Amino acid sequence: MTIKKITIDKFENEKVNNDNLPDENGTLKKKVGFKVINDNDSVYIIDRYLDIVDGKTDDEYSKDAYDLAKNDIDNWLKSLENIGKTFNLDTGKIE
Repeated sequence: MTIKKITIDKFENEKVNNDNLPDENGTLKKKVGFKVINDNDSVYIIDRYLDIVDGKTDDEYSKDAYDLAKNDIDNWLKSLENIGKTFNLDTGKIE
């Protein structure tokens, strides 16, 4: 499985607590969300929260968020490798 397309589906400032859950008394962070589509058109949505830094560009926030999300995206792709394949009872193998 490979990634066909990644789009930014969220790019906003949000106050969150230490667990990155919305909290009006929390810390203001940059929320960057991605919509990832693989070559079978399966969709994965993932968000990352980043500290807001004066002078940091949107490109830099996006790159940093992707770097933080990459491992989860890779794990998602790997989890789909056997979807749709047949398990052969006679051989005990996935075909």
